[in-house]
Amino acid sequence: MNLKDLTKKAVSTLFLSMLFSIAFAQTTATGVVKDKSGEPMIGVNVLVKGTTNGTITDFDGNFSISGVPNNATLLVSYIGYLSKEVKAGKNLTIVLEEDNKTLDEVVVIGYGTVKRRDLTGSVASVTGEKLAANPVTNVAQALQGILPGVSVTSQDGRPGAGMSIRIRGGGSITQSNNPLFIVDGVQVSGIDDIPADNIESIDVLKDAASTAIYGARGANGVILVTTKGGKEGKATVKYNMYYQIKETPETLDVMDAYDFVLWNWSYATAYGDSYGDGVARYYGLGSKYGNHLNEYSGVKSHNYINDVMKTAGAWNHDVSLSGGTDKTKYYASVNYTDDKGTRIQSGYKRWNANLKLVQQINKDLNVDFDVRYSETEVEGRDFGIATSAYRYRPIDNPLGSNDATDLGMGSSNVSESLSPMDQIDSYQNVSNRQRLRAKTGITWKIIKGLTAKSELSLSRNWGEEQYWNDGKYAGSYSEAKLTKSDGYGVRWATTLNYEVQGLGEAHSLSFLAGNEVLSSKSNKSVMNGFGYPDGFTMSDAFGQINMTTPSLGKDNFSNTIGTPTHTNSWFGRGNYSYKGKYLLTATFRADGSSKFAPNHHWGYFPAAAVAWRISDENFMENAKDWLDNLKLRLSYGTSGSDNIDASLWKGTWVPSTVTVDGVSVPIYKPGDMQPNPDLKWETTVSRNLGVDFGFWNNRLHGSLDVYWNTTKDILMKIPVDASAGYAYQFQNVGQTSNKGFELALGADLIRTKDFNLNFGITYNFNQNNIDKLNDNAMADVHTGWGSSMRVPNYDYIIRKDNPVGLIQGFKSAGYYTVDDFNYADGVWTLKTGVPDIKSIVNYAGANNFKRPEGQTAFPGMMKFENLNDDNAVDDDDKTIIGKTMPKHTGGFNISGHYKNFDFGVNFTYQIGGDVYNANSMYAVMGNKDTSFGSNRLAFVKDCFKIYDVDAKGDLFVVTEPNALRALNVNAKHALPYSEYGIVSSEFVEDASYLRLNTLTLGWTLPKEWTKKVGVSNCRVYFTGSNLFCLSGYSGLDPDVNTATDGKTDGFPTPYYDYCSYPKARTYTFGINLAF
Repeated sequence: MNLKDLTKKAVSTLFLSMLFSIAFAQTTATGVVKDKSGEPMIGVNVLVKGTTNGTITDFDGNFSISGVPNNATLLVSYIGYLSKEVKAGKNLTIVLEEDNKTLDEVVVIGYGTVKRRDLTGSVASVTGEKLAANPVTNVAQALQGILPGVSVTSQDGRPGAGMSIRIRGGGSITQSNNPLFIVDGVQVSGIDDIPADNIESIDVLKDAASTAIYGARGANGVILVTTKGGKEGKATVKYNMYYQIKETPETLDVMDAYDFVLWNWSYATAYGDSYGDGVARYYGLGSKYGNHLNEYSGVKSHNYINDVMKTAGAWNHDVSLSGGTDKTKYYASVNYTDDKGTRIQSGYKRWNANLKLVQQINKDLNVDFDVRYSETEVEGRDFGIATSAYRYRPIDNPLGSNDATDLGMGSSNVSESLSPMDQIDSYQNVSNRQRLRAKTGITWKIIKGLTAKSELSLSRNWGEEQYWNDGKYAGSYSEAKLTKSDGYGVRWATTLNYEVQGLGEAHSLSFLAGNEVLSSKSNKSVMNGFGYPDGFTMSDAFGQINMTTPSLGKDNFSNTIGTPTHTNSWFGRGNYSYKGKYLLTATFRADGSSKFAPNHHWGYFPAAAVAWRISDENFMENAKDWLDNLKLRLSYGTSGSDNIDASLWKGTWVPSTVTVDGVSVPIYKPGDMQPNPDLKWETTVSRNLGVDFGFWNNRLHGSLDVYWNTTKDILMKIPVDASAGYAYQFQNVGQTSNKGFELALGADLIRTKDFNLNFGITYNFNQNNIDKLNDNAMADVHTGWGSSMRVPNYDYIIRKDNPVGLIQGFKSAGYYTVDDFNYADGVWTLKTGVPDIKSIVNYAGANNFKRPEGQTAFPGMMKFENLNDDNAVDDDDKTIIGKTMPKHTGGFNISGHYKNFDFGVNFTYQIGGDVYNANSMYAVMGNKDTSFGSNRLAFVKDCFKIYDVDAKGDLFVVTEPNALRALNVNAKHALPYSEYGIVSSEFVEDASYLRLNTLTLGWTLPKEWTKKVGVSNCRVYFTGSNLFCLSGYSGLDPDVNTATDGKTDGFPTPYYDYCSYPKARTYTFGINLAF
């Protein structure tokens, strides 16, 4: 063989060898994916492990992936099923099993995670997918009714409204009851700026065994938010969008034209004949002014609520990119929300951007980065104008003079230049806030079982609020107020986790030790200018904020440099498990806080919990066919609260002036608060007994917890002697408790390939109580309605042996009827045993009734119970007339899918509690001549009357008993002529309700349709929210809290309803796309 032939053969052999090698190196993996019943599964993800090469199964469950390396492993995954790894090959048959998530799902706890089967504390969890199913701008609202032990109350329906979240009631009185919010390990002030689309899960820590690891910050419970991150696999782009239509479901019922005009005429006449004559002239009433009263019959009054409230829309867009390999994982998202308010000139906008990156440096070292930015804008002010707009000019074209001056002080109620729309135009407010947070961490597996982790996070925030009043409505000069704020936060946390090795299969022991350093500071400056040139707009004023009128003497500037706060903490946790059946957790934390005096810097918070997995016992072997899980939990521990003002223990100084030799000299003097260096932590002791259960392959599962929390050393204001130069001092003088139980129950009613149906319910019972309270504590607070004419002035109080949120007032006994009096010689004398009413009322029209000297009461007046049996109702008879805190709350839901269709219905409910209907109380307040021309709520037409109209069309007073009795045969309420606003039990109403919170219908388009256009998943859906609310409440909505605290002292004033912004009913149309 010559050299040429030999060379050809060698080359050919080499070429064939290369082809052979390539053939062995890469192949095409094929197969089918089925469930346990043998049905093919559509849309299952099949991925070559460690790469981004993958596909999804078709309509018949088949898949094919080319370019698969030899000996590669396929990762097969589908939502609701256990992931599976199989060796790549041809014609594979892969069977996936349903994922029993109830026991093996990972729960986030303080500084770590744990499988639910190994959990010893009380923790409630919800997935981001479930939260996103309720399209709301504030994700806290989506928590309502779905987590046991968690109560969510909305302020009202205003854009950017605050949400009050309470975990097991909350223990403090004067300080914050808000839970601690932790987002990806970093403390934040709230979760209102996090889109639901970005959330992976929310875990709520409720007992001390869970919260003590957070020590001084955990007394009110902890809400842990885990946001989405990158996962191994090919790059996935998701786009979620919805458009929401918002409308006001109902408005307050008001008087029609006839009843309104007659009431105004009557009240003005009772106030004085000249006032009555002015009203008659304005509306053309009586024989003197045209006798037009009956012409108002059948005419609806103009309710200006319908002018200022409108149908509005909201847009939400969310785009995310995620993916990665076994070494690098990434996630990035951008979210934009534009939520128009249903009241004109109100709205909420939010931008969010988030980037997360996890990089494996080597097999023992990982680093991660997380950057989040949010920007919000809230437009609007004086939201009460929305609900109170009905009072304005109910008659567009009065049949009289139409001269507003005829109504005297009531002219502003009808002046065409002072409409609610003009008011809203006069008051403009725009508030902007930016937040930036960056976090980086490193995780090092030092040796087998020993892992170190260190995280550093930095946060900055900026705020700017612009308030403009053009002066046309509120006064003779304009006002601009610019408020700027900024702050920072630093967190550095280091932990060591050690899983003890070599203990055998029966024992498991792990330890956590860590240190956390926190630092924060905030600053604020305010510039207030008055008297801008005519024609100045809001933009002009803030562009030239110094162009004021100094001679008014009202301009002011203030600047507050905050005191930095520092916390240094050491903490540890030990977990022990024997055979997975007997579980023990012990936790300890020591916190040193600069918010307390040096002798009380440090607080110490221990906790312990045990659990027994009864279902794993040998004696339960015969129950395995129907019992999947039965675990008993018991915990005890303490946690603290440092969410207080850092100045409470040290003196504060305020600016003042003194005159020296006739010259005013600026000085500083002590403020009203006397410092108290002996202040201690408010500490909560928590006791919890719980049981987790699951039956019939967890088709029925849930938990039941019984708890008793005691919060001691409550901070309260105590008056001090004026000679000390102070007014009060904060002292640790109170104790509260919350006792209750909570149930969470879930049932998978139907489980098949094409159809499943699930049911869930939560029930919470909580009884709050003030166990101890210093007799001298300043425990009363007042709201704003009725101004200084409200009786009693302090309408919310704190009292021992009662819950927080007590309403103080008078117990209604209806009204004084004709039969309560002896009538002789024109004199109305109270019958024996019928108590008089003294000092708390001042009625217009009283002069029409002759009474014995010293007697106040006459027919029609409000009547209250005489509680001290002194035969006279006065200020001493005020008492507790309402307990606002409900004992029973929760929710229930039904969800499921049929083939490509999904559906969900969520209800929330509340049983008990009272709502303070200040709107109705204001409606029966005479309010003197400033109320002339102002409409009233519709029920006022059913109030007691003392005036009627004669055949000539003139008004006359009725004082003869039989005529007065006949005139009021259908009267339901007292004569509404009291100049004082009386806090009456008549308008403290039951706050119970059942609300259809959300109704969702969705359709996922078939994969064989969407894959043709490069879309891996497409779902369209409709969600209706607040579709109905069953309630006996006469107001708009019993779930309301117009003022989060009182006008003084900051005590809670829950379920206070006065000029609240109505909640919207929404209809949402959305789409979820994945590429």
